[in-house]
Amino acid sequence: MKHIIVTMNNAVYFETTRVTSALHRIGAGFCGTVWSDIDIMPESVAIKREDGGQGRSLQNDSAIHQQLLKVYGSKSTHLFAIPLWHGYIFTDDTKELIHRFPQGYKPCNILLTERIPPLSEIVRRLLIDKYCPPALVSSIAADPNNHDCLVRPYLGKRRRHYTYSTFRVFSLRNFPLHLDQMQDLGLDIYEYAFRMAKALAFMHWSAQVDANDVEFVLAPAKDPALSMYSPALGDHCLWILDFDCCRPMAMDNVGLEQAARAFWRNDPFYPRPGKESEKDIRLWTHFKHSYLEASSNFIGPEDTRRQCLPDHLINIIEAGPLNSGHRCT
Repeated sequence: MKHIIVTMNNAVYFETTRVTSALHRIGAGFCGTVWSDIDIMPESVAIKREDGGQGRSLQNDSAIHQQLLKVYGSKSTHLFAIPLWHGYIFTDDTKELIHRFPQGYKPCNILLTERIPPLSEIVRRLLIDKYCPPALVSSIAADPNNHDCLVRPYLGKRRRHYTYSTFRVFSLRNFPLHLDQMQDLGLDIYEYAFRMAKALAFMHWSAQVDANDVEFVLAPAKDPALSMYSPALGDHCLWILDFDCCRPMAMDNVGLEQAARAFWRNDPFYPRPGKESEKDIRLWTHFKHSYLEASSNFIGPEDTRRQCLPDHLINIIEAGPLNSGHRCT
């Protein structure tokens, strides 16, 4: 298997290929489908296939993932989690794994990472009871696909007024939890904004990547030091994942505009400037100050050349969306 990256976690690879049970699809995105074992275990692996849209690079996802983890490991404290990277397998070397996919699936590049644990049955039931259209409750609760429940925290968007009759599909996979819903559940939106700001500052100034199309999810923490508690979600933390669209960020004006485009282009995870509501203005201000403080700490006082860049980036973001172009370039 000459193509397998030599830094792969071979124990994870051989265990993944040794097992003969069928894999269970736990998600899908623009880059490809994501699979894992049906039974959830602490050491569960996420198997991401490059079988999605054209122009998305799983190899770039793997490289940026490793870069983030390398810098992440050199810092003493964090308030967010990144899944462990286990390995990247080129198409020619996936023959020992293909038997675990449904019939008809062809070999392709594969990324092995730590699986983010799904939220508990109690949380799933709460989300269904509060937000699922009544006509769909029974089928949604019985669907095993909804056991793979992760929550996407949308601090930058509130729901528009709607009626249940407009819903035809409801899923707990990557469930979008809007700002008004988070407040309805009694979640600490300022704590999420603080942690998200620190994660974004880490990506910009420690890893020096633009954070383009990165995803944030709320899920159980594997490290108790990262955990926060709410009656609605129980013990959980903020995770970041999906780095296939990230690109290196130059430490100059070009890089700042690149990062600003990525900010506005992404799904509405971050609080947004320019809102009219006083509550939304306060949340953006909290996020901004948290981001600037974290950025200063990541850059360090000795790096005088870069110390001014976070303020410039915030100014560009507050000026409004730039020409966003394609989501992944």
